[in-house]
Amino acid sequence: CRRGERRPRCRRCRDWLLPAGGTSTAAAPLRTSVVLNQLAEKWFPGECERARTGSRLEELLAQGRFREALGAASQALRADSSDFMLRIYRAESYVGLQEYKTAIEDLNFVISKMPNWPEVYFRKGKVLQDSGFVGDALQLFLQCLALDEDFLPAKLEVERTLCDVLSPEKLGESLKESAWNSPHIRNKPFILGSEVTESCCNLQLCPEQSLGGSDVLEPVSGSLNRAQSAHALNSTKDLAKEDGLKRVSSEPLLSGQEKGALLKRKLSFSEQDTVVCEDGRNKHKKQGESTKRDVTLAFGTIPGDLIDVSDFECSLCMRLFYEPVTTPCGHTFCKGCLERCLDHAPQCPLCKESLKEYLASRKYSITELLEELIMKYLSDELYERKRIHAEETAEHSNLTKNVPMFVCTMAYPTVPCPLHVFEPRYRLMIRRSMETGTKQFGMCISDSQNGFADYGCMLQIRNVHFLPDGRSVVDTVGGKRFRVLRRGMKDGYCTADIEYLEDVKVADEQELKKLRELHNFVYNQACSWFQNLRNKFRTQILQHFGPMPDREENIQAMPNGPAWCWWLLAVLPVDPRYQLSVLSMMSLKDRLIKIQHILTYFSRDQSK
Repeated sequence: CRRGERRPRCRRCRDWLLPAGGTSTAAAPLRTSVVLNQLAEKWFPGECERARTGSRLEELLAQGRFREALGAASQALRADSSDFMLRIYRAESYVGLQEYKTAIEDLNFVISKMPNWPEVYFRKGKVLQDSGFVGDALQLFLQCLALDEDFLPAKLEVERTLCDVLSPEKLGESLKESAWNSPHIRNKPFILGSEVTESCCNLQLCPEQSLGGSDVLEPVSGSLNRAQSAHALNSTKDLAKEDGLKRVSSEPLLSGQEKGALLKRKLSFSEQDTVVCEDGRNKHKKQGESTKRDVTLAFGTIPGDLIDVSDFECSLCMRLFYEPVTTPCGHTFCKGCLERCLDHAPQCPLCKESLKEYLASRKYSITELLEELIMKYLSDELYERKRIHAEETAEHSNLTKNVPMFVCTMAYPTVPCPLHVFEPRYRLMIRRSMETGTKQFGMCISDSQNGFADYGCMLQIRNVHFLPDGRSVVDTVGGKRFRVLRRGMKDGYCTADIEYLEDVKVADEQELKKLRELHNFVYNQACSWFQNLRNKFRTQILQHFGPMPDREENIQAMPNGPAWCWWLLAVLPVDPRYQLSVLSMMSLKDRLIKIQHILTYFSRDQSK
């Protein structure tokens, strides 16, 4: 279905199916999903053999060996006359041999059986166009678009036809004699035979058809759209931008009032309800139509003895797939498992093919069909898998037990702390913090004896910017202070059980008055020291840490004390161990005295 690149966007998520260049020549080679391919071979061996027969016919058509393709398709049809795809291939063979009448007969048969399939209208339109019946071909292209407005080749054919008809040269002639409005031209007989003429002129949409009914079309396109026509693709090889013809109204160009009114009615949404899909788009359905999508397979029920949970296991964690994603090379893994592997090397864990572009795009789309199969046939195993995942997530969400620790630098409450994350263990840690929703982790400096210090500060993630190679720049700001109670390790990064610290509030009025006086004195001293810095240093501090916070009226309102103290402690060039001692203090008075000593020392140095 995808090899011919009939649709520019995915029917479900509306993402582009063509590469950034927008041309089929730039398309990367298409790969099959290994897991789904193995399931198809196991569950539907007969259908897979039919698909291989179709692929062989496609190759013959692409090579221009139409006589061989005709013989192979006819032989396959004698074995299975119910396969509509074989009739499509036979019709393409007849077209290549310029036997248009026989090709039309095969296409009409498919239309009578599959009236909701847009591609067969497009293919028949191409046959009529090659036969010189531009008006009838245009009508079929419009009928194709009425069924699927994103069918790009039909859009291009309509656009080319209209441009040709409305060109200045043709327009001048049409002013003398309006060929398109002439009843004689509009109802021009088809020389291939009356029966073919009748079938061409009476290609009406069935009453149950609906323009936006993707739920109806999905099984058809899924099982039949894989056919490609070498003959039809010759004229649509250069896929233009999608903006050429966004939406087509076919009413003015139909060859009869009755057909015009019918197609106009199909393009109207007045008799349909609007349903909002999961991705936020609107689709249309008929009144009374159910919007529930059943997970069904087009080729029958799967025997229970063919359903094996081992077919749905991730090769990395050896557990049932959870949020399965498929790489461009066709291998499928749990999303979390693949991300952890890509933290270490941008290549497929199985075949070692480079995944640099896949990593840079960071579009780990869930393989929906595989997920639906697991939901339908392995619901009990999936329930247990989700339960285990929920327990793991809850464990990572705890902000007092096994809190993740980033061992790097000093961090302070309310002070920004940008981080460049490149180690695989910390990539995993940041990702877990984001996925659990806490967006928090602890920051400590290293300690030669215990691994990391006894005191630290929680960091709140404000933004994460991922670089193409998997590294990230993480914008964080300091939160609560904590004391480490117990140390641990989780998947390569440090963890800790912690308790949070708060300043002890002063209740006595006299003591509080003295504390305010000390606070105001040290604040003024800090402002004086900062203003006396060289412009170069002051500019660098402002760019990195921002301006100094204003003095607060209630100095005991915040559990960590005034914000300006932490800002000043962050910018002062002091040994981290000395800064750590100030961070651990739970007395605002002691903290102010420490800062006063530091400022006095640096002010004396400035005066020299």
